[in-house]
Amino acid sequence: MIITGHRGALGTEPENTLRSFRRAVADGCDEIELDLRVTADGELVILHDATVDRTTNGTGEVASLTLTELRGLDAGLGEVVPTWSETVAAVDVRFQAEVKAEAAVPLLADSLRSDPALAARTLVTSFHPEILLAARRAFPGVTTGRIFGRTTPDVLALTREAEATWALCGITGLTSAFVAELHTAGLSVTAWPVPDAATLEQAVALGVDGITTDNPHLLTRSNV
Repeated sequence: MIITGHRGALGTEPENTLRSFRRAVADGCDEIELDLRVTADGELVILHDATVDRTTNGTGEVASLTLTELRGLDAGLGEVVPTWSETVAAVDVRFQAEVKAEAAVPLLADSLRSDPALAARTLVTSFHPEILLAARRAFPGVTTGRIFGRTTPDVLALTREAEATWALCGITGLTSAFVAELHTAGLSVTAWPVPDAATLEQAVALGVDGITTDNPHLLTRSNV
């Protein structure tokens, strides 16, 4: 089972920073989940919100700030907002790269196309089918997953609609029978959020292929 650190180690470190990603790896994560946006001058950066207000000491929209302006902000504990390229260089585990802005698709596709090893360890995800379809058009070899906040009976159809091979399902309402149905249809399944060891045991019992957690420091391989 793949253990994925949500925005790194969100429960203990400033989210979507190199510090957070390194902590998640140190805590045993196989994969790092992160969020991709594009600056005003066309740089691919890691930041969840459309604005910098919540996660830095600055204000304004990411898309309206240059990389230099963005890098002048404190993203927590002295960390800066990282770029995709420096994150790739700093972290050697798998990536779950959630595309938050469609403008990120061609930049990400170029990066993956130029580095087959990186492409092999990157799962491109989104809540939005149009983003996943755009990613597949830009780089047909990409592996994609559709994210669902809640697990509903139409997850299979909606994942197929996006031409994705992973379904990232809210663990509430997820059953082992439904996981088996998704597996039979050829899909891999991630359950989220998994905040503690007890929920991890629940996910293991469901038979999922991976889980996403804010708290990798609370999970151990003995629970998997």
